Amino acid sequence: MQPVPRPILKIAREFLGLSQDDVEAVLGVSRKTIQRIERGDDVIVHYVASLQRFYEDQGIQFVPPADDRGWGVFNANTKSDPAKLNALENIPPSKRKRAEVDPN
Repeated sequence: MQPVPRPILKIAREFLGLSQDDVEAVLGVSRKTIQRIERGDDVIVHYVASLQRFYEDQGIQFVPPADDRGWGVFNANTKSDPAKLNALENIPPSKRKRAEVDPN
């Protein structure tokens, strides 16, 4: 597995239609760690590799630069249905407390 530049991991997450909270709930990596990875901050390499592997398992194909082109990201989920970004059936609800909004 060739390591992917950190900003490309953010693009992959968005291409899957997932929020950082969704990835946290499914993968078990904290949202803060995901944010740090996407920003390019120093994190343990294991977390970066886990995130990349998770996206690949979800149908993302990372295409390394070739000729005069940069990195590419393909989503296999859109092959049969362009509107289907991911194959996750049930994303567990976030464990984060949501701020309650007073309707009045």
